[in-house]
Amino acid sequence: MRLRHPLPFSAVACAAWLLCAAQAATGLGEGLVLCPVRLLTGHRCPGCGMGHAVVAAMRGDFAASFHLHPLGIPLLAVWTAWLAAEAVRAARSGASARSVL
Repeated sequence: MRLRHPLPFSAVACAAWLLCAAQAATGLGEGLVLCPVRLLTGHRCPGCGMGHAVVAAMRGDFAASFHLHPLGIPLLAVWTAWLAAEAVRAARSGASARSVL
């Protein structure tokens, strides 16, 4: 089955950011485990720490975030800045499209 209009990557990235923020806000322990390495072996892979580090940084626990994965805080900063830039770009293109109509 092929999607007629596939979702833009920015929409998927925004949904993932919101899910991380929801987990940080609610404090739900481990959350949903999607890592195939962890599902098969029961052990965390290096990427597992990244997800937990991002959630810890969103909670404001930067020491725990750095302990889980040193690149979690920079990833969150870049991810948030990119999403903000995409939102500004979309707002500007939407405003210019409306002014043409």
